[in-house]
Amino acid sequence: MKSLFLLLLLPVLCSAQTPNYLEYHQQIIQAEEYLVARQFSESLKIYRHLTATYPHVFLRDLKVAAQLAAYSQDTANLYFFLEIAMQKGWTYQQIRKRETFQQFKSEPKFKKLQANKDQFQKAFEKNINLALKAEIKQMLTADQKRALRVALTPGKRWRERYTKQKFVPHNRAQVRRINQIMDQVGYPGEKIIGDHSWATVLISHNEHDSIYRELRPKLYAAFERGEISAIELAIIESWRCVVDTGGKDKAFVIWEQEISQPEATHADSLRSTIGLRNIALNNRLLDLEKELKIKFYLSPSHGGRIKVK
Repeated sequence: MKSLFLLLLLPVLCSAQTPNYLEYHQQIIQAEEYLVARQFSESLKIYRHLTATYPHVFLRDLKVAAQLAAYSQDTANLYFFLEIAMQKGWTYQQIRKRETFQQFKSEPKFKKLQANKDQFQKAFEKNINLALKAEIKQMLTADQKRALRVALTPGKRWRERYTKQKFVPHNRAQVRRINQIMDQVGYPGEKIIGDHSWATVLISHNEHDSIYRELRPKLYAAFERGEISAIELAIIESWRCVVDTGGKDKAFVIWEQEISQPEATHADSLRSTIGLRNIALNNRLLDLEKELKIKFYLSPSHGGRIKVK
C-alpha cells in the first residue's frame, strides 16, 4: 500500500518540480493586459510572482518589469528586477543606456549595480553552459558567412548552385547537431546558453528538410520546460510554414505588417496555443511603448503595428 501511494504521488511531485511554461506565458499575457489598462502595480505583481514560481524567468520579461517599475517610481521592484536581470546577462552598460533609468543613475543603489557588475556577470556565466554557448556561436558565425555569400553571389544560377551545394548541406548538418544537443541537454537557448536567438536563426534557415519532423515535438517539449520562449518558437514555426507553403500560410504572423482578417484569426488561434499575445494586444503594446518610452521587446523582426484589412 505504501509503495502504491508513492507511485500515485510521483506524478504530482514531478508536476510541482517542473512548472509548465505555457502557464508562464499565459500569465505574461495577463501582465500585458494590465499594462495596456494602465494598471501597472497589478502588472508588476504578476512579474514578481513569476520570479517566485518559475526557476527560469526570461530576460525579456525582467527587462520589461524593471522599466515598468522605474516608470512607476517603484524603486523596491526596480532594483529587485535589475539585479535578477543582470544575473541573466543584462549588462550594466546596456542598462545605463535605457532612458527609463536615467533619473536613478545618481542613487547609491544604482551605483552599487555598477560596482557589482563583474559579480553579476560571473553569476550569469556560472548558470549557463559556456562551452555549448561557444559552439552555437561558432555555428552561427559559419552560417552567417554562408548566408552572406549567398546574398553576394552574382547571378541567380550561381547563387542557386552555391545554396544547393554549400549552404544547404552545411545548415542541415548544423541542425542535426542541434537535434543531438537537444537529446543530450535540451534546447540551446536563453536558459541553457544565455542567448535566445542563435539556435532560432540556425533552425529557421533549415528548409525542406525531413529532420524538422523529428525536431518539432522536441521544440514543444523544450517550450514547456522553459528552454525556448513563445516568440522564438513562433518564429521557427512561422518560417517553416511560410517556406513550405510558398508564403500562403503566414502562421503566427511574425514578419507581416498587413494581413487579412482570416489570417489574423488564424494567427491569434495559433498564438493562444503557446501563450503568445494576440495581434490586437501586440498593437496596443506598441502604442503604449511609444507613449511611456519603455521598450517591450515585442518582436525581433519589425517594430510596426500589424494592420488587419
